[in-house]
Amino acid sequence: MATIIIQRQDGTEYDLDALGFRVKSFSVPLNNNSYSYQQVGKYGSMMTTFASQYLVIPLTVVITAVDMADYNLQLLELRRIFRSDEDFYVINAITPFMRWKVRAEAVTPTQQSNFWQSADVAINLDCADGYAESVATTLDWNVEEWGFGLNVPKDEISYEFMQSDFSFWNLGMIPLLADERPAKIIFQGNAPNGFTITNNTTQQSIQIKRGVSSSDKVIIDGVMPLINGQQAYNDCDHGYLDFVTGENKLHVDGASDFSLRFETRFYY
Repeated sequence: MATIIIQRQDGTEYDLDALGFRVKSFSVPLNNNSYSYQQVGKYGSMMTTFASQYLVIPLTVVITAVDMADYNLQLLELRRIFRSDEDFYVINAITPFMRWKVRAEAVTPTQQSNFWQSADVAINLDCADGYAESVATTLDWNVEEWGFGLNVPKDEISYEFMQSDFSFWNLGMIPLLADERPAKIIFQGNAPNGFTITNNTTQQSIQIKRGVSSSDKVIIDGVMPLINGQQAYNDCDHGYLDFVTGENKLHVDGASDFSLRFETRFYY
């Protein structure tokens, strides 16, 4: 199989096969969901809650070396690559456009007899998010960086708009919620009496009541708006915007000569 890439928070990447950690398997399970039910009458139940739980992704490698000293150095390198005092990312080279944010559970490699290699080393990677995320953000949009199977529409799409009516496409498998994995909205333009953004698909809107000009930058990050880097919660109507999977039809009122950009990743 193709190799597995480990990417640290600082951008450092480790190609496991190239470094002598032969990947035998990398098997991502289907999303782990939990459900709660309430009895309804005598003969049935109704689902009351649904939640996506964390994933445990099994990775199996074999440590290879050229002699005993090299084998022990490989053990040190393995600890360095999979240190879990912080989150890191795992990327399958077959699908380089998506990654899982994980931490590794403890593992004890075992040397195979007198050979300078290990027995199978099973490393469980805990993915608290429960989903993979796109490597690129919508501000890095380049259709060549988004792979097959990611629901990219055939028509040309964009995540920067200068018109009052447009469509925002959520290409992931789950909604982007204002209080969980929000899509950041960046607005610059003339709106002397403030402006309103409405998602007609979800029937939600947010209104910025303070007048702004093209020299101002408004960022709506989930439920918190910022104007020129300062919190402006008192200058909005406390609304918020979620984005369903697929197409979201949006409308902007009160603004002219503006640009509106979206910055988000998508989740699979």
